[in-house]
Amino acid sequence: MRLILRIVSLLSLIALILPSILFLAGRMELDRVKWFMLVATIVWFITATPVMWKEPSNAEKDEVLVP
Repeated sequence: MRLILRIVSLLSLIALILPSILFLAGRMELDRVKWFMLVATIVWFITATPVMWKEPSNAEKDEVLVP
């Protein structure tokens, strides 16, 4: 499940960048770009939040504390 969330969040970040590039190239209208970016932002917030709020395991805590 975590892997799927990471993949979807990465794809949504790509979906945030791609429409702006297409707009600058003249391939997409501004209204359509706004809607794509709005949807991609919402998807990113929904999928990235659980991944980022993961409680670190004991091994990860030890790595952070040990210089």
